Amino acid sequence: MQGAVRVMLVDDHAVVRQGYRHLLEKSGIKVIAEVDSGEDAYRVYSEHQPEVVVMDLSMRGMGGLEALKRIVSRDRNAKVLVFSMHDDAIFPTRALQAGASGYVTKSSAPDVLVEAVFAIANNRKYVSHDIAQEIAMHNINGGDILNSLSSREFEVFNLLAQGRSIEDIAAALCLDYKTIANVQTRLRQKLNVENAAQLMLLAIKLNIIKT
Repeated sequence: MQGAVRVMLVDDHAVVRQGYRHLLEKSGIKVIAEVDSGEDAYRVYSEHQPEVVVMDLSMRGMGGLEALKRIVSRDRNAKVLVFSMHDDAIFPTRALQAGASGYVTKSSAPDVLVEAVFAIANNRKYVSHDIAQEIAMHNINGGDILNSLSSREFEVFNLLAQGRSIEDIAAALCLDYKTIANVQTRLRQKLNVENAAQLMLLAIKLNIIKT
């Protein structure tokens, strides 16, 4: 396996990671670490120094987007491939803005994930064809209300939409309660919602969360 691309898998489902490991290693890619949260990904990244991190976005704790930002902030040469169920333009757009090297949806054919890992390991960006089309159409149509949100606001919106409390979000993002409460206030103003129920309904409408 000498010379194989070294990968760290980040996904909170063990069975899913097992499937990815089998697929990648069958293709000559070496999985050197597996973790099930964004916190653990950030914590062990320096220890393992993977060539590519394959990371989900929707996980317990801080989530993949925040972990991505922290890893790239620590190591500007980090290569993170987001592998997510989210196929709407806003998620890959935010991930790429945060420093991801690529984005592939979990509905893609298995060989697309393998191709993406090799491309990113060789210093190329990679966005699966379906996502590239979504981003292009999103930009042509002028984006939507989510474009008005900062990176932090979008992350908090995503977590609030999952039903997470302000206390839980503050702990996950290592911020104080007041900071998250202030972000929530700005979100409600920008999104023109008055309460948590309206915020969640808007998130469903915008495909931020799936029903």
